[in-house]
Amino acid sequence: MTEHPTRCFLLARQGPDDSEETIAEHLDELAELTRACGMDPAGRHQLRRPVIEARTFFGKGQIESVADEARRLDATVLICDDELSGGQVRNLEKATGMTCLDRTGLILTIFEHRAKSREAKAQVELARFEYELPRLKGAWTHLERQGGGVGLRGGPGETQIEVDRRMTRLRISQLKKELKHLEQIRETQRQGRGPGIPRISLVGYTNAGKTSLLKALTGEGEPQNMLFATLDTTTRKAWLGHDPETHEPRHVLVSDTVGFIRKLPHQLVAAFRSTLGEVRTADALLVVADAASSELEDQLKVVGATLRDIGCEDQPRLLILNQMDRLTRPRRLDLKRQHPAAAMTCALTKEGLEDIRGWMMDLIPGPAKPRELEAWELPDTP
Repeated sequence: MTEHPTRCFLLARQGPDDSEETIAEHLDELAELTRACGMDPAGRHQLRRPVIEARTFFGKGQIESVADEARRLDATVLICDDELSGGQVRNLEKATGMTCLDRTGLILTIFEHRAKSREAKAQVELARFEYELPRLKGAWTHLERQGGGVGLRGGPGETQIEVDRRMTRLRISQLKKELKHLEQIRETQRQGRGPGIPRISLVGYTNAGKTSLLKALTGEGEPQNMLFATLDTTTRKAWLGHDPETHEPRHVLVSDTVGFIRKLPHQLVAAFRSTLGEVRTADALLVVADAASSELEDQLKVVGATLRDIGCEDQPRLLILNQMDRLTRPRRLDLKRQHPAAAMTCALTKEGLEDIRGWMMDLIPGPAKPRELEAWELPDTP
């Protein structure tokens, strides 16, 4: 008997300064995230809401209308593109009779499903506990009614909440110690790779083609067409060619890392710092972008902001516009004008790989050549 995937209904708030097109694109990405989590997005709504409702995020009438439509579509899960408080999640569930998730909770669930190694599992578990800790308040309020009477301060419910919080904080402390130990092991592995081989990290928006490029450069890797297919860092040796002066063979180590995404939960960024240490300690970065995406420039902004957040402002980097085979000639020319220093590639056909190898050959060893930063690399001005 075939088991049907869980059907979900997607929601996004459109504030007074948000365009319909932008929110629609965010919902498209949210739909891809639900599919990555094994769910079927049955419907969606952009709800205009100038001010956030403290109890339920959306208005009462909006929630009732959405719940009716979701039930008609046999959806059992409500997913909001914005981050909700624990109280807002519970109030939405009570008002709709449906399970409710926000974007952060959805991404955490995907990471929980994909984590395979001991380190990735510990990182995701840490992120989950840190996400849940402030949401424990009120989880045991049904027990408070059991206590009462003059002179009593609180009831059994308050005690249970404190026990829950203490256990959560204890587990967070244990996981941080474990991850620190694993980071020391990773650092030892880095030092043991040999001082003569430069290290390059592939970074970029999720599902931009980093693993496909790793396979094209090194012959190894298992590309998959899905968001967050890679959680664990994979490092392989790539051959660049022969040194033009010494004629010695030149190699680099190329690392594939976890992808970035807009509104990436800060708990995950913090938890994955040891994995992203591979990026921070790299000699150079290959920033891979999906040239065929309609949101290319926005995705590049997200990558630039995330790199700044993890302390990677100074490394030399090459922008790689991947999947060029999907573009028309006029679009190719437009991108070349917008990003003149970028490498135009297709990892599947290996178009443009020699440009990447040539850039790495010229760059390493030696200091980075000065260059003018592009708009996506600069912080937003207030």
